[in-house]
Amino acid sequence: MTAGRVDIIEQGPRRPRRAGIAVLVALAAVSLIGSLIGSLIGSLIGILTSRDTSRPAPEPPEPKPVREAVTVNPNAVYPEASGTGGTRTLRVTFPDASRAEVTYPAGLNLASLGARPYTSGTLTGAGRGGEFRSLTAPLYGEAETAAGRPMIRRLTGDVTLWPGPLGVDTAGPVLLFAFGDWRVALQDERAGMTFEQRRAWAQNLRGTLTPDGFLTLSAGGPLRLSRPGEIRDGVLVGPQLWLGGLSRRMLVLAPVGRHDPDCERQGPASVVLDPRHAISGSACRAGFYLAASGDESFVRSALRDVRVRAL
Repeated sequence: MTAGRVDIIEQGPRRPRRAGIAVLVALAAVSLIGSLIGSLIGSLIGILTSRDTSRPAPEPPEPKPVREAVTVNPNAVYPEASGTGGTRTLRVTFPDASRAEVTYPAGLNLASLGARPYTSGTLTGAGRGGEFRSLTAPLYGEAETAAGRPMIRRLTGDVTLWPGPLGVDTAGPVLLFAFGDWRVALQDERAGMTFEQRRAWAQNLRGTLTPDGFLTLSAGGPLRLSRPGEIRDGVLVGPQLWLGGLSRRMLVLAPVGRHDPDCERQGPASVVLDPRHAISGSACRAGFYLAASGDESFVRSALRDVRVRAL
């Protein structure tokens, strides 16, 4: 430390004073403290420089990503069954808001399978024949549609666009509608609809939940939903309920109209089942078409013993 020039002017004879002595003592103390601090710093520098620097210091371990558990809920409603003994009864609501009562042997346990809606519709346009598409409820809702991939875009507040299913070259993007807790998917074709047509679907398809949790669908504008018993290319495309799908067992209920109780007008029509389940058998009575898949005893009993009555 360098001090500037100091001029001391004294009056009277030059002789030591107590104040001067105090100053000298203080300066000596400061000098001693400085020497001690310097010696201590030198020692610390010597210790630090004596470390072996031939090997780099170990780096802290990188944080490992933590995979969060994702809870996936089935995209279905589980109606409450009534009855005692060997028979149970369910009351169900189809996507067109028509209702029915289903009676079945208790051993089939249909209430535990869960029910999902299916229907279809046609979007008409100026000078065009219309764009026909099916509407299904994916087993696991948005998680199944996304399959770990990011969303393409949001069409409206409740309708999103997702990539098509993996490994299906003929399929296009998927429009996913959110109606409360329900998720309904519109599978587009490879050629795909225009942006305006997708927006028309998104803006004109409406969904309403019944007090017991079933989903009903309605349409407006250029969109028309298929009627009960309507057939397209030999397949029933009107409103239906799909019971099951989480296991091998699955039962489809499709109203075809009271004026055709034995499905005579339907001819050799069939229904579209979830691709994971092949149709094992079908029957038609009292205005309802039934198709079942699963183990042999389930299919046989479902087609023989289940009764559906319109309400």
